[in-house]
Amino acid sequence: MAYYVMLNFEDADPNAAPGLVAGIKGKDVPKAGTIGSAAAGTTKIYANRALGKSTFWKKKEVVYYPCQEILDRDIKGTLDRADLAKIRRDCQTAKTVGFVIHGTPSDTEHGFSTSGGIVCTWKQLGRLALLLLPDGQEYNVALIMCYAARSQQADLDHNGQIPVNELKTSFAYKFFRSICVYRNIRMSARTGAVSNDNHLSHTVETEEQVFLALEKQQGMQLRNLNKATMDTQKTNLLKRKGLSAPDFDLELQKFLNNPNRVPHGEVETFAKQYMIYTPYMMGFIQNKFDQAKLGNRSKYGKLIYTFSGGVLEIIARYDTDSHGANYSLYRGALLPI
Repeated sequence: MAYYVMLNFEDADPNAAPGLVAGIKGKDVPKAGTIGSAAAGTTKIYANRALGKSTFWKKKEVVYYPCQEILDRDIKGTLDRADLAKIRRDCQTAKTVGFVIHGTPSDTEHGFSTSGGIVCTWKQLGRLALLLLPDGQEYNVALIMCYAARSQQADLDHNGQIPVNELKTSFAYKFFRSICVYRNIRMSARTGAVSNDNHLSHTVETEEQVFLALEKQQGMQLRNLNKATMDTQKTNLLKRKGLSAPDFDLELQKFLNNPNRVPHGEVETFAKQYMIYTPYMMGFIQNKFDQAKLGNRSKYGKLIYTFSGGVLEIIARYDTDSHGANYSLYRGALLPI
């Protein structure tokens, strides 16, 4: 009997073919060459948890299923429900069912593969979830997806009171909303990138780490878009001011370790604007943030979604910095999407 079921949508299985989906026991997952490191790490965490809960008389098991192929068949309308019999039985008896898929901080519509391609929308994943989770019981679902609970306004501070109109824009909420009126589920999701500690827990990016990632992403986009124009402006400025390239480099270094420095004059103003087009870009952006607050934490960024008796509740499980553990972000009617 499966105790934890891991459903991997991140990695394609080259051996997959129409027919019954084959599960792999947790201890054998690292031997499967088709599973990416993120899904393998997550499965290892749950395998360790199962081992810790096992007794001599009753063994707890983890079963891993590669699911990209069945999701693709469902999207195309070629999936036979009979092919899902075993996976449905395992989900029905599991303590936790994990949906493992990649996400980004700036896309609340799609889930992604390890290679970076779009796998599905939240609606498509929700449709398959209804097939995999037989009706008639309560499920504990873990949506193991980076940034799943992050709202459409990605640069909003999610460690605190998240506005209701933003809560409903996340991939996690839309996925949950698509299935919670048909199944009795309790679901968890994270606001930041999810990593593994190789033992029993996931770790999640702090808000500062997410903001750093967003700034780097935006910086790279601007760099690719505007570099030629900025280089031309730099050449004209140096010629007009009679400055050499080393002179300009010294101006840049004024801002490298002090990104909040107020520029004075035309050259310093341009130098600060030009920082993201230089080899100093990553250091300049990173130094904007408090280094002590960067990184991942084991008890951070976890939201829990429930819908019972017509009441939706969204709880911040570890919001210890602001409102305390198990802080209710919203309680009331289902939010429309």
